[in-house]
Amino acid sequence: MKPLFPSTGISRCLMIFIFLPVLLTTVSPALAQENEDKSYPGSSHYLRSAYQAGKVLQTNDFLRGDNLSGEAIDSFQSIRLDFGWQTDGSRDWHHSFNFPSYGIGIYGTDLNNDEELGTPTSLYGFFVWPLIRGERWRFNMDIAFGLTNDWKPYDPVTNPKNVAMGLGRSVHIEGGPNVEYRLADRWALIGGVTFTHFSNGGTQRPNHGLNQVGPLLFVKYDTDAPVTPPARRHVDQYPRGWDLTVTGSAGKRNLNLELTDPELAGKYLNRNYFIGNLTLGMGRRFSYKSRYVFGLDLGYDESVSDLIELDAYNNGYNASGTTGDNFELALFGGYELVANRTHLIVHFGYKILSKDVPGRLPKFYQRLGVKQFFYQDWFAGLNVRFHEIGSADNLEWTVGYKIGL
Repeated sequence: MKPLFPSTGISRCLMIFIFLPVLLTTVSPALAQENEDKSYPGSSHYLRSAYQAGKVLQTNDFLRGDNLSGEAIDSFQSIRLDFGWQTDGSRDWHHSFNFPSYGIGIYGTDLNNDEELGTPTSLYGFFVWPLIRGERWRFNMDIAFGLTNDWKPYDPVTNPKNVAMGLGRSVHIEGGPNVEYRLADRWALIGGVTFTHFSNGGTQRPNHGLNQVGPLLFVKYDTDAPVTPPARRHVDQYPRGWDLTVTGSAGKRNLNLELTDPELAGKYLNRNYFIGNLTLGMGRRFSYKSRYVFGLDLGYDESVSDLIELDAYNNGYNASGTTGDNFELALFGGYELVANRTHLIVHFGYKILSKDVPGRLPKFYQRLGVKQFFYQDWFAGLNVRFHEIGSADNLEWTVGYKIGL
């Protein structure tokens, strides 16, 4: 019988897990910036491991069977190991989110096609939000966001069928509900369903991505005596003024065009283009854990000049783009879920000024990501930018500063 994961994948997981305590002690201070009530016992810690088997959604021809094996890639199995902190109620945000937990995990999945897809392994951060809490059980929403390595990417010679993954690395985005039931003082079972999305965000084409859905079963063990949550209090004290955020982002894309001329294909399809944004956003909290924001995106897409040249070539004339053609201006608005110094962001934008060129990224776009305040009002993050809700355009690595008004 084939092992669930190759030995190389297991060894990587073990090596990462050895360093998890170091990573966690680095991350936890950044999550603990509110005033803390020292009379509380402090966060407790836990381990949880899960097995999952489920369905790969058939979103492209490669997954439907247009691959070297000639068989559909329609199922997966995975394992994961998480280390987390359970909040104790010493801070306001613990009460606002009904005493959540958070941590870092490692994940590996087997898609029954190592030759073309590889042995993907993820390192991610997760957040567990208890929506309903009983005496021995909880109904939770789990959210995870991280990075995946060890994909075997598309290659026109050695891996020509794999249009799902064009790069050996991707983003790992996951979410889903679960029910946790405590069996004993330190042991619990957790059963639920998750949806998982893998994509390189359009950094390298082709990039149709890969989506998984399925049930999973966790076994959880509290390494410390479990914290008994205090009586939950209503939190209505939060910053009510406006703020201005200035955010710079950078990423890259390449072109995914039908080019039959080998010289043109070699020149344009193998080139990485810089994508940048300067975002000015006005924001305001409307509850302790919710914030709305709107503003301007000043963008730069280096690929536009070449798209102008290619469009002219395809229509039988010569033309060249200018640096000014690469710029664009957009309006955006959105929502941010605030968990202390971590923000989950959802933005919707529309370009009001941009040169119309075939192949340019669409005018209407969406942005999903996370940002972490790491020092006072400075933050950094990672976004995936989409169009048509589900088609990734590029990744945005961000750094920014918030100014109170």
